[in-house]
Amino acid sequence: MEKSVANGLSEQLQKNRRKRVVLNNVEGLAMAILPFLGYVLFGLVPMIISLVVSFTDLHSYNISMATFAGFGNYIKLFQMPLVGKAVWNTLLYCLSVPINMIVSLFIAQLLTKSIKGKYGIRVVLYIPSVCSTVAISLAWCWIFEPNYGVINTVLTHLGLGKIPFMTDPRYFMPSVLIICLWQGGTNIVLMQSALASVSTELKEAALLDGATGRQVFFKIVFPLITPTLFYLLITNLLGALQNTAMMQIIAVNGVGPDYAALTLSYYIYRMAFINTATEGLGLACALTWVMSIGVLLITFLNFKLSKKWVYYD
Repeated sequence: MEKSVANGLSEQLQKNRRKRVVLNNVEGLAMAILPFLGYVLFGLVPMIISLVVSFTDLHSYNISMATFAGFGNYIKLFQMPLVGKAVWNTLLYCLSVPINMIVSLFIAQLLTKSIKGKYGIRVVLYIPSVCSTVAISLAWCWIFEPNYGVINTVLTHLGLGKIPFMTDPRYFMPSVLIICLWQGGTNIVLMQSALASVSTELKEAALLDGATGRQVFFKIVFPLITPTLFYLLITNLLGALQNTAMMQIIAVNGVGPDYAALTLSYYIYRMAFINTATEGLGLACALTWVMSIGVLLITFLNFKLSKKWVYYD
């Protein structure tokens, strides 16, 4: 009798366990299905459509009007001088990444020391990172304005000549890099956090063994924070390669002097929505895929090279 009761309880427990497993699987599937459907509808399907359109000649938003062009769009891209200009501008803009990281690391290292009011300084440095890109760009337009901007007004009062920040291609990109440098708050906060996690005992032991402050930083501190630096390098570089808004806002005519503000992302937008009749969506989709492959290759190269300088021990 007792054995049959025990067997009955065991079977009931197994049934309850199976029900819980099924219920957990159903709950997990229900939570995962919506993001997956979102990716399929708004990610995968548009990617497939853009790949198909890239092999067509399409000058309308009605995809039924597309005519097959083969690899003609891809061949034409490499014959268009503005594509080369856009690639060059994008690469120049990417210089903001190493410049920003070097300056941010220097500031973060300073903020790890006993400086009065360093928490307030950190907040002030971080504020630009949470502000709207449009608002920041408009503020710098006021600062760099060729005739009545803050800097040129000061230069005029000092008896010096005005600098055409936004109207001369020689000064346009350096001005852009200055704006980017001002927006390094996130990098500073993350780098300071990484620096604070380095063992104090390890640094003190190195100093007691006769190492200089510079040797401690480059031989001990820097290797230990390389995972954070690598993360910031990847994320900042991906953002720089896809930049569109800021340069177009500060540019006088949208493309800047001598097309200095024409990046790859913005050129794709112009092909598809401004120069639809002359260039069209087929060329825009083709350039999108060329750019995407380029970004993937750069990212893959960064991960390969990271094995030589990033330490996870």
